[in-house]
Amino acid sequence: MSAPEFDIIFRGDIVFGHQLAEVKLKLQQLFKADAAKIDSLFTGRPVPLKRNMDEATALKYRDALVKAGAMVEICPSDKSPANAPAKPLPIREPRPAAEAKKPEWTLAPVGADLLPAKERPPQPAPVQIDISALSLRPAEGNLVDVSEVHEEVFAQVLVPDLGLAAVGADLISADEKLELPLVEIELEDWTIAEAGSDLLDEDERPIVLRLADSGS
Repeated sequence: MSAPEFDIIFRGDIVFGHQLAEVKLKLQQLFKADAAKIDSLFTGRPVPLKRNMDEATALKYRDALVKAGAMVEICPSDKSPANAPAKPLPIREPRPAAEAKKPEWTLAPVGADLLPAKERPPQPAPVQIDISALSLRPAEGNLVDVSEVHEEVFAQVLVPDLGLAAVGADLISADEKLELPLVEIELEDWTIAEAGSDLLDEDERPIVLRLADSGS
């Protein structure tokens, strides 16, 4: 059974902390290619940089590319077409050959710039503003000129002389009252029925029809 072969797949990603321009320059040096050829690799699509290598050689190439700042993946050759998602092997962080111990982390002093001078963005040029026409007034007084003060216009509101009426007084004067006509009702022929008597005469009662019960 032959040993498995692997491909180096690049998707245009760079290692955190590296600058894109520097990564492209290092890739030109590694592959001995011009800038246009390297730019064509940064399309976001998987591009095979090396094909059909044994695992040891693939790991060696991967370490060199990651050290240069290019984030690559190692995939089996028979399962890594350029237009299909790659299934990477476990990634091993590249380490310099002369490294004998883990790097020591330190804390920068308060207020220190964490970026090296070459990685800092260029500072914008200072803007020159002409302030020769500006002046300062004394602390006391009004900051607005008399010509800038708008005269306040007071609205004339007519308020009638209102008073309080005494408790129980009629709030409507005699000339404001309406005279209502009196309704005369003749009550001479009215009588009071005895308690429990029927108030309707026989001819005034409504006729109610009852249906006879049908036997089964």
